[in-house]
Amino acid sequence: MQVTGSNSNQHILSIRFSADGFYFALLNPKAKENSESSTPFIYKVDESLSFTANLKHAIDELEWLSYKYKAVHIIIATQRFTIVPLDFFEDEHADTLFYHNFQSIDNEVVEYNILQKNNSVVLYGIDKALLTMLYNLFPEAQVKAQATLLIEHLTDLNYHVEKRQMLYLTSKSSITIAAMERHNLLFCNSFNCTQEPDRLYYILHCWKQLGMDQQTDELLSAENNSETNELKQELIRFIAHITSITPYFDLETTAL
Repeated sequence: MQVTGSNSNQHILSIRFSADGFYFALLNPKAKENSESSTPFIYKVDESLSFTANLKHAIDELEWLSYKYKAVHIIIATQRFTIVPLDFFEDEHADTLFYHNFQSIDNEVVEYNILQKNNSVVLYGIDKALLTMLYNLFPEAQVKAQATLLIEHLTDLNYHVEKRQMLYLTSKSSITIAAMERHNLLFCNSFNCTQEPDRLYYILHCWKQLGMDQQTDELLSAENNSETNELKQELIRFIAHITSITPYFDLETTAL
């Protein structure tokens, strides 16, 4: 990463916090074409430790995390999210709405992101200690759930096409799926799964339930595992139009 304490204020830092690891991307908007800083950097976490403990280790090891940046965007990869219509949302009822769908857990706070283009709100849970540490480290940071970035990215892609699109994003332990038609959000949810047959089942089940067309609609694949294309090879047996996109689209989107 081409960044130092003297030029960091020219850069935008994006961070994704995931159980798979911490993912960083840096971008200098004024030198975007010549900069290699948009390449994601992966920090492997100790899965036996909490996000907060891993972040403490990362701060100790990565000097550039203490630099001052032009902007900082933080993405929380969590399955604990739910979506409600903006017209019916009131922030004082965020906890009540969220815990209609999830059991409460210790030391969790409910945050939300407003999706103006979709007239929706993404509610998500985040560890209170982690959120406090992040704002202490980056006071001006913008924090979003990964589901928020997924929906925003799919909305931008769908704006230019007439067909319906479904986007899936995999991790070691889950798959998140969103679908869009004519810029309208049809579906977004996350499922626990670690095996390819289970991921295949969830994708095809959602595709069928939404009535998507195998010949005309499009599936967008944001596979995190670059070592195998087993899932895609199975999917092409059922869906004609499959497009691969970078699994780091959220880091790149927030850095723009």
